[in-house]
Amino acid sequence: MAARRVPAGGKILIALAIFLLTFLLARPSDPATQGQIDFWKKAAGIFGERDVEGFVGIALLVGCAVVTVIGYQIIVRLIEKKMNRA
Repeated sequence: MAARRVPAGGKILIALAIFLLTFLLARPSDPATQGQIDFWKKAAGIFGERDVEGFVGIALLVGCAVVTVIGYQIIVRLIEKKMNRA
């Protein structure tokens, strides 16, 4: 019996859902609190970046991409393991 795989469309939907969920949970609130503003200014200062808004955008893009890649691998393996159990 051949191992069953998650369809390509399912994998795309899983990755898209993880990225979207991560982005919506990680983005700063609007209006931002003073604590959030201070955090992002300090974080941008660590990397020597003067444009705080651009830094927030890049940080969200990179952070969401990393979480998506890791979460995608875990979820797809769990689904395939469950599909092949039966």
